[in-house]
Amino acid sequence: MATSRLRAATDTLRELALMYLALLAVCAALFGWFESRPFFESLYWAATTATSTGYGDISATTTGGMILSVFLMHASIFIIAPMIIVRLIERLNEDRHEFTHEEQERILLTLARLEERLERIERR
Repeated sequence: MATSRLRAATDTLRELALMYLALLAVCAALFGWFESRPFFESLYWAATTATSTGYGDISATTTGGMILSVFLMHASIFIIAPMIIVRLIERLNEDRHEFTHEEQERILLTLARLEERLERIERR
């Protein structure tokens, strides 16, 4: 159930981008608080850390900042990136000619009615 809610909440790349930006903003705010840095400098840190670029010009010196760094590195690689990749692959593999469940049910009912008619015709 939680998986279906997560999937619904991240169904589009736009929603994933917003989730990623929110992650960056929250981590930047926390990093700024832990490390006593301005927000935009912390946002730069969050972006370089999340993308595993990590230039090293800004790095954590407090325990809270270090823990946050490890969290952001792993969250971006093991949560955000796979979700984006899965959504892209789903779009590439989507079969637009596939019948929906409702269409399949309607086809089955139509076939059943046709079989009944054929049986009645054959009995005559």
